Amino acid sequence: MKLSRKRRRELRSLRGDAQELLDQQRVVLSHAGDVLSQAGQQAKLLSDEHLAPRIEGAIDAARPTVDRGVASARRAADSVRRVTTPLVANALARTIRTLDELDSGEAAAQVRGFGERAGYLAPQKKKRRVGGFVALGLGVAAAAGVGYALWQAFRTDDELWVAPEHDSAR
Repeated sequence: MKLSRKRRRELRSLRGDAQELLDQQRVVLSHAGDVLSQAGQQAKLLSDEHLAPRIEGAIDAARPTVDRGVASARRAADSVRRVTTPLVANALARTIRTLDELDSGEAAAQVRGFGERAGYLAPQKKKRRVGGFVALGLGVAAAAGVGYALWQAFRTDDELWVAPEHDSAR
């Protein structure tokens, strides 16, 4: 399609006008960004001066009520714990006995471990067995035997340790 000179000139003029309009819009948008930035700073300063003190006052006024509510909830939780702890400990102990009767020692140990970790059951004391006493007795006997052997080896009336006096005089 071939354009006449007049149309080309009009199109160039229109293109120039459109470019000039875009440049003006860029400048306007730049100024608008600056105005928005300054407005944000002013809003922050105003909130710091007027809004923050009011919010702090409201929080200070509500704090005693909230603290009383928290303290009340804690007291209620403590009383529930005091009432339910013996019941839960009893149930855990019964469960452990039942599992032991069913020869399910591993499950009983797991339930006991949970009860001890949660604080419902006291840790189970280790039982002393006969093997420990036997080992202790054998250790004492061995120490006594070594002591007697050393005493026998270093006695002063032993002939190996006492040199004959008449041989050194010759």
